[in-house]
Amino acid sequence: MSNNFGPPSQPVFMVDSGRGHPKQQEYYHQRMPRHIEPPMVPCWTFPPARAEMKRKSWGGLNAGMAWVLTLILLLVFAALGLGAYQILRLQTEVERLTQERPTQIQSVAPQKQVGLNPAELNKNKQKSAAHLIGSAVQSTSSGTLKWEEKIGDAFTHGIKYSNGGLQVNESGLYFVYSRVEFRSRTCESSDLHAHKMSRLRNGHLRIIMEDHTEGFCTPGRNQPWMTGSHLASLQQLKESDWLFVNVSHPNLLSKNYHNNYFGLFKIH
Repeated sequence: MSNNFGPPSQPVFMVDSGRGHPKQQEYYHQRMPRHIEPPMVPCWTFPPARAEMKRKSWGGLNAGMAWVLTLILLLVFAALGLGAYQILRLQTEVERLTQERPTQIQSVAPQKQVGLNPAELNKNKQKSAAHLIGSAVQSTSSGTLKWEEKIGDAFTHGIKYSNGGLQVNESGLYFVYSRVEFRSRTCESSDLHAHKMSRLRNGHLRIIMEDHTEGFCTPGRNQPWMTGSHLASLQQLKESDWLFVNVSHPNLLSKNYHNNYFGLFKIH
């Protein structure tokens, strides 16, 4: 199939200049030959090649998407499998603990029946301690104070009290303390009130704390006065050690016996 795209031929008029016979005058119209384009040869290879390229590109894309989807599915299945394994493992562990619990309870029950009761166990855990309050009856000759161990807030635990002294039952570090209060209506310039704590170990008596009070009143004034003394410290005591409290004027001790006290407790 060909198309003529060239310009149309112009008519050419031929005139005889010799003015001859009209027969010799001849009019004719001659068309010049048209330009003939070469026929177009169809290219049958281009469209199939392009289609092939598109088909290959789509094929590669589809293959890549297929691989991605496959990997995603594998990951999902792996996660589901791991979760199922963990759940199964937890169920197995719960069943094992459930089976072991009754056995442990049965093995402990006989021990509770034949062993110490909770009160005795708590008692054994308490550390040695004692707190004594002043006694209404005091000796004016020895100077060693007497104390009450069962009145009011007084108590002894793991500590022995006898004849004014406290005896420790085990060696360790203890905090020991004592307080006394003196009261009187008379005052002399030479009055000196002493407050001491002594330790008796292996027959040897030693003063471990001491306090002296003076100048607490005005001589010549007939007015009641009061003064107190306090002792406290950490002491490394040994088993069977005894502690005592002495004062210089036991007859002047306050009648408010809760103001006079003596005690100790073990730290470690």
